[in-house]
Amino acid sequence: MRDPDEQQHLIEQATQWLVLLRSGQAEARDHLAFQAWRRADPRHEQLCQRLENTLGVFQVPRSQGVDGRVVQRALAAPSGRRRFLQRALLGAGVVVGAGLIGNPMSGLHLGADLSTSTGERQTLSLPDGSQLVLNAQSQADVRFDSQLRVLEWRGGEGLLTVVDESRPFLVRIEGSTVSARSARLLVAERAGQCRVCALAGVLEISSQGGDRVQLRKGHAVNFDRVSIASVELLRPGEGAWVDGLLEVRDSPLSEVVDALRPYRRGVLRLDPAVAGLRVSGLFRLDQSELVFEALARTLPIRVSRHGEYWLSIGAV
Repeated sequence: MRDPDEQQHLIEQATQWLVLLRSGQAEARDHLAFQAWRRADPRHEQLCQRLENTLGVFQVPRSQGVDGRVVQRALAAPSGRRRFLQRALLGAGVVVGAGLIGNPMSGLHLGADLSTSTGERQTLSLPDGSQLVLNAQSQADVRFDSQLRVLEWRGGEGLLTVVDESRPFLVRIEGSTVSARSARLLVAERAGQCRVCALAGVLEISSQGGDRVQLRKGHAVNFDRVSIASVELLRPGEGAWVDGLLEVRDSPLSEVVDALRPYRRGVLRLDPAVAGLRVSGLFRLDQSELVFEALARTLPIRVSRHGEYWLSIGAV
C-alpha cells in the first residue's frame, strides 16, 4: 500500500475511536479497548499524542478554544471526518495529503510493509516466491535474510503459501512463533486472540513460555500471549474469506459480526444479549448491508443505523 493510503487507513482507525468515545454510548470496555489499541503499536500512541497535543481531540478542552459541539458536528458529517483529523495533523506539521511525515512525527511510520485497508483483500508475492493473501484490515512486516525468512504479524488474517525448504519460514505473532518450511496455513490475530490453521504441511508453534505444539494438515489451534489451547479440527468454511465469502454453521452471531468488522467503516456495536444467537449460512463479505438485512429477517434482532458510520445490533 502506498504511503497516502497507509496514512488514510490510520486516520480512519483514529476516526472510528473518536466517533465511539464521543458518542455518549461508550462503555467501560470500550475505553479499555481504546487504551489497548493505543498500546498495540507505537504509531497509534504517537498519533494520539500528536492529536491531543495539537487539537485535544480525545479530550477537547475548552481552554484550547475548541467547542466539543463543533467536534461532534464534524465527526457526524461523513465528508468532514477525515478532513477534521487531517487539519489536526497539519497543525502538527504533518502533510497528510502528500503522504509526507514531517519532523514533529519522525518515528511514526504509518504503515506496515504489507497492509490492506477496510474492505480490501490483496494477493502478494514475497521475496522468496511464497504467496500471501491478506484479508481486510491486515498487516505484516517482512524480514528476510540469507538464514531466515520472518513474517512479523501485526494483525488481521492471512493465507500463507510457503515454498522453498532450504531455510526456515517463521511467522511471529503475539509473542509466539509459527515455524514452517513448505506449508499452507491460515493466520489470524484480532484483539490479541490468535488462530493458526494448517491446510498443508506440518507447523510448529512455540510460545514465549516454552510451550510447543505440532500442527498437522486439517488441524487448528487458538492461542494468546499467555497460553496455547488444545489442537482441534478445522472448522467448515475456514478461509472462505479468500473468495470474499463468510461461511458459518451454527456459529454465534458475534463471530459473524467480527468477520464483517474489517469490511465496514465506523462503529459496529453488538448487544451482548444477542451475541450468542446461532447463525448458519453463506454470506458475501463485500455486501455487509445485505447480510445484516438477512440476519434481521431470520433472527430476533433489530439493526439500527445512526448515520453512515454507526450501526447497532440489539434485541427486538
